[in-house]
Amino acid sequence: MSADNPETPASVNIGAISYRARCTEAGCKNLGRLLMIYADAGGRPISHPVICHKHARMKMARNRAAGLKVSDDREGS
Repeated sequence: MSADNPETPASVNIGAISYRARCTEAGCKNLGRLLMIYADAGGRPISHPVICHKHARMKMARNRAAGLKVSDDREGS
């Protein structure tokens, strides 16, 4: 990860949502349950997709493998 590119995520914060939304992954019709807030090296948010549990597991594994700092703020996790 390079700090030179401000659009390169350095961390992701995962939290539960309290509203109804659909998963933003292409073609997914599941109910979105989690909000993943991607931030750059300075802590500024880049994107915040709402995703279902299935896509969350895949994205969390991919983000950890890519070296991103993953913070899970869900209650009871």
